[in-house]
Amino acid sequence: MDQSHFTVDLGHGIGPLRLGDTREEVLRRLAEAAMPLADDDDDWLYVDEMDTEIKFKSTTPPVLLEIIVEDERVRLGPLPVLGERLHKVVDLLQVSDTETVWRTHEQEDEERTSAERPIMTDKSLLDRGTLWIPALGLGLGMVRGEITTVRLRKPEESPRRGIGPLTPAQRELSARSDLPTYLIRPRSEIAAPNRWLQKILNLALFLAMGSIVFNGIAYQGRWNAATVVEGDVIDVKPPPPEPFPDEYTIDYRDQQGNPHQVIFKRNDVYVAPKIGEKIEIRYLPEAPDKPIGPARYRDAAFDKYMPLGIGLMAVYCILQIVIPLALILFRRLQPPPQPQSL
Repeated sequence: MDQSHFTVDLGHGIGPLRLGDTREEVLRRLAEAAMPLADDDDDWLYVDEMDTEIKFKSTTPPVLLEIIVEDERVRLGPLPVLGERLHKVVDLLQVSDTETVWRTHEQEDEERTSAERPIMTDKSLLDRGTLWIPALGLGLGMVRGEITTVRLRKPEESPRRGIGPLTPAQRELSARSDLPTYLIRPRSEIAAPNRWLQKILNLALFLAMGSIVFNGIAYQGRWNAATVVEGDVIDVKPPPPEPFPDEYTIDYRDQQGNPHQVIFKRNDVYVAPKIGEKIEIRYLPEAPDKPIGPARYRDAAFDKYMPLGIGLMAVYCILQIVIPLALILFRRLQPPPQPQSL
């Protein structure tokens, strides 16, 4: 394709695209240049061969307001633009820093021209901001410290409100040889507290689960060695002739001869005993009035500590979600330094 199609004429357009042309004129010029449209909407067009988006004013008829180019062949005269550092291009254009204004990508997308100024750091501007030079009708979109987008408007229609002008600190940052990596690094720094909290959370889970397992083993050992006595079945519910009662009333004496009664459920015994039969029960020395039936004592630790383990894992999973969200919220509530505003 003819390189002249990618040469910017500041304040006027690029190639066959001329700022201020009506929509019909734009379509005619593109057809003459044999450039088919990839997308065609009332307010904008997209030219695939130029990797260019075209925005129109909401007027009658619509006229070309802005040209957004992301094709690496775009040139300012003989000079390449995309992939270049911001400070170099600004110096080559011989414009003062005070003649520039930063805007965020969100401001460009939403066409906000109010006095609202989002809080942005120097790093975030060089990572995802657009520096406009209104006198030239030129906007330079940044991603990870390099120019990735050229935006063209007539000077009188260029945005003049924004976050602030290019600063010496931003120039110094733009000149860093490791800038793309440096701009990514804050994400790692942001993730560092989360990683430490994750390590602490994992350690806490490991220790807590270890404690549950240790205490569970010890607890089961106590029941395995618990005092064993025989009790008499003195009542069942429902009574005979029901073959499988739901409850059994057991009368027994502990080793000191003290009488006790306990009600067992069906799953506390292996085989349904009858009234008058004897049944083996176990109790711990400190609680002779709280025995366990023969079908339950082997699962004593499981019944007591498994709910604790499940609850612990539920809390762990909830914290896995809450901690990152809390860190993000905390950082958003901490205002970063704001660049100088116009």
